[in-house]
Amino acid sequence: MGKKYVGVGGFTLHDAGVTCIDDKGNIEFASLSERYTKTKHDWLIPAQQWIDTCGTEIIADLDPNIWVVLNDDWEKREEFRRGFVKEHHKWTGEVLSQTMPWNFHRSITNVVSNEHHMSHGCGAFMTRPEHFKRSDCVTVVIDGVGEYRSAAIYNSDLKLVWQMTFPKSIGYLYAFFTTEIPEMNLKANEDEYVVMGLASYGEPTHWEKVYDMFECTAGIDPTEKIVIDWQRMYEFKLQPLRAICSMLIKECKSIPDAAASLQYAVEEMILDVMREARKYGTHLCYSGGVAQNIVANTRVQELFDDVWVDVNPGDGGASLGAAGWKLMQDTGIDRLNWTSPFLGYNIEGDLDPEKVVDDLIKNKVAAIANGRAEFSTRAYGNRSLIADVRYDVQGTVNRIKRRQEFRPFAPAILEEHAEEYFSGPMNQWMQYCAIAKHDYKSVTHVDGTGRVQLVPKDCQSVFRQVIECYYKRTGVPMLLNTSLNIRGMPMVNDEQDAKDFTMRYGVNVWTS
Repeated sequence: MGKKYVGVGGFTLHDAGVTCIDDKGNIEFASLSERYTKTKHDWLIPAQQWIDTCGTEIIADLDPNIWVVLNDDWEKREEFRRGFVKEHHKWTGEVLSQTMPWNFHRSITNVVSNEHHMSHGCGAFMTRPEHFKRSDCVTVVIDGVGEYRSAAIYNSDLKLVWQMTFPKSIGYLYAFFTTEIPEMNLKANEDEYVVMGLASYGEPTHWEKVYDMFECTAGIDPTEKIVIDWQRMYEFKLQPLRAICSMLIKECKSIPDAAASLQYAVEEMILDVMREARKYGTHLCYSGGVAQNIVANTRVQELFDDVWVDVNPGDGGASLGAAGWKLMQDTGIDRLNWTSPFLGYNIEGDLDPEKVVDDLIKNKVAAIANGRAEFSTRAYGNRSLIADVRYDVQGTVNRIKRRQEFRPFAPAILEEHAEEYFSGPMNQWMQYCAIAKHDYKSVTHVDGTGRVQLVPKDCQSVFRQVIECYYKRTGVPMLLNTSLNIRGMPMVNDEQDAKDFTMRYGVNVWTS
């Protein structure tokens, strides 16, 4: 038996994830904990998930051929976030039997820590397309905070060449804005995309003031010994970011104007980082929570010859980069055998596309749960709620998902027809905004754009067959596609989840 590398991501704060790869760079399994615990953004890692990844109960008895890699350097974390772990997570004997304790790596020999941003960066770098030559690559990570960094640039040798440090944080700035709108019931580290969607309804009247205030925010000096009391840090260190958000709400004429001002300012901040990154490479590998801002991504791609955005850029996704980092250290392999994010739980069974389309045309809304689950916060056809774009079903789908009525949906389109309906950047993973050239309102945002998912002929999903069947029946080569979940709940993972979804929400979920 060869070595196994198990990466663990985000398990002390939110969005825990596990990835298992072999010593040849094959990804055997990758999933987010929430799919198993049924708790959205869960930070726990259930023992069953370890069994699924490694075939053994490694919490109790770690196989010597298995390396566990944490996506945080815990020596730096402990110093930086003194008192935080003890205060917020009570690692009891009961919890220990279900999940990883924060000091797990001290008691078991084959556990190592990697820097948080390096794990994010490796996730993007090691899944990059084959035509991305290493010598051309620069890797950028932008998020809330890692050990003490909030953004980082790595050259082609994955050497750190630039950083932004806490509390100056683009990710935290965006997250805090959600808490300044209590009437919308938004949550930090969860609903930032709602703000991005809302921004299209306003004007960026105060973006320059946001930008200038952010530039005045100072980060810590990482060369000094970092000792920060967590509560005092929140009370004092983050006040400049909170002040920016408070200013927006008070001075803008409307919440949409405030959201638009924040969004545009954040785009400019991101572009500043990317202009610095462009000095080190022509091909960008991009990760971190901020990489989910598709409006900003659309502007970023103009600065580089080519861009690869991590398909799962959040903290749970960093589990893949953590495992990949250790593999690279041991073997020199710098690219994983990554072909798609379909890496999770497998719902087996042959799915008849005709039956799905029959249901879709009759009821206007249907769902698919078939094959391996996506290792992503987005659905690409294996765990998808789909709708007939010929009808104005946006409100219907938003009510099913219990989302705000203004929220847009993504179109999934046969790749060969994409340019007939959209112009601008598009890819398989819904990471950019394209201009709509059609009149289908359900998949067009108020600003005339769509977050397009291209579905290629070699798509590793039955989803392609469903759209082809729908196209033959209707003459329309695209469907509305959104994740198969209800707001605040994880995506459908297994067969029982699919049955429960049908029972509770009245949507037929096709598994076979």
